[in-house]
Amino acid sequence: MDETGNIRKRERCRKIFRHFEIYCSATCSVAGILFTMFVFNENLRSKKIFSRAVAFLIVELLVFSMFVLIARTWIPDQMAFYFFCVLLMVVALIVGCHLSFTMDMTQYIAPLFLMSFILVTISIYFLVVNNFMEKLKPYAYLIFEICLTSVMTLCSKSVMLHAQTISGDRMVQMSSDDSLLAALFLFNEFLAVYAMTFYWQINYNYFTSTDFLWMSTSTKHSHDTTPI
Repeated sequence: MDETGNIRKRERCRKIFRHFEIYCSATCSVAGILFTMFVFNENLRSKKIFSRAVAFLIVELLVFSMFVLIARTWIPDQMAFYFFCVLLMVVALIVGCHLSFTMDMTQYIAPLFLMSFILVTISIYFLVVNNFMEKLKPYAYLIFEICLTSVMTLCSKSVMLHAQTISGDRMVQMSSDDSLLAALFLFNEFLAVYAMTFYWQINYNYFTSTDFLWMSTSTKHSHDTTPI
């Protein structure tokens, strides 16, 4: 009875967070506004205590905005995709930091921006295709995710480029006083890559076995919602 009661409590909590679409969207929007202000307001970043408070608030708002997605997935899938995204980020950072000076990406910001623009345009098209063409699911979303992930990591537009500007010794480098800004950039890039994996976590549950379902009254193929 105790175990059944615990399961029901977990399900009630999950059900509450599954209906937080408006709140989570609002917190994500507020975090975006604060982050924009943080990026363009150098005076704000120069005040150590205030800048740390704002950075902490941005991170917490972004984490809270993920609750509506987390409540629809399973822990094995969450952890598997989390470690995969962390590994991808770490590899991109290591490669970006250890490239020779002759491969300075900060000299090619304009071409990288154009390449990213093209990939983003392609990704948007396939995202729309994914929503309206049933036969192309999930292939259209896979192309969308690959394109945006490439923008973040493989094409060096974000992670590798930021790794070089943060580490310094490049044509364009970030001030040592902007450590919080650098951390927020990398956190947002990681969150963007990780958020895209929720499509697979919610719809396919690749890493969640049937034996794991004893922890919940939800069914594996019901988008992790408790049947009514």
